[in-house]
Amino acid sequence: MGVTNDVFPTARDETPACNKGINEPNDITRTDENDLRNQAYTNPLHMIADWLGFTIFMRQLAPPEPVPFSPSALRGQQLFGTGAGSAGIGCSLCHTPTMVTGPRHETQALQNVQAHLYSDLLIHHMGSGLADNVTQGLAQGDMFRTTPLWGIGQRIFFLHDGRTSDLLVAIQAHASTPGEDDQRGDDDNKYPASEATAVIRKFNVLPSTDKQAILDFLRSL
Repeated sequence: MGVTNDVFPTARDETPACNKGINEPNDITRTDENDLRNQAYTNPLHMIADWLGFTIFMRQLAPPEPVPFSPSALRGQQLFGTGAGSAGIGCSLCHTPTMVTGPRHETQALQNVQAHLYSDLLIHHMGSGLADNVTQGLAQGDMFRTTPLWGIGQRIFFLHDGRTSDLLVAIQAHASTPGEDDQRGDDDNKYPASEATAVIRKFNVLPSTDKQAILDFLRSL
């Protein structure tokens, strides 16, 4: 996209004529609240780094709001593992329903706020079935950060690569073991089984009405 930052400071366009009017390179990050050091991001002589401006914009957006739950969706909520007194089938072990922002957030309005994102924000092994073989840092090619599910009812495509528009297929794709990958003709068994395999096996033995209830719950988020 051509957006530079502190790690990738290459200008959007190295042609000098295309950089007229840009006071400073986009890799300069201004965070001072005052201008004692001539470093404040509100100083009109400076420009906020593109990535910082985008971060501020995204941080202030309101979260998606779920629609009212039908009786089936309420049943699905319990099966998912978010209902009171019910452990469900274990989806909520990774898709954690609620997390709380820190007490020392730089934006006061975002301190100690509940976020119903349905994610633990952690990275998990998802097996060869979902692996894209892309590594980053210590994350291996079958590892993905748990995708937040808020707003999933408004999405058209699912999974990290948008391979399906069928939510049921997306759920079942979370299960992946080396043996099952062999049956699908997958020769690449260098990855361990998906951490979600046991949960999906529980999902697959549910009655069709309970499977539909979980789908109704997810589509309500």
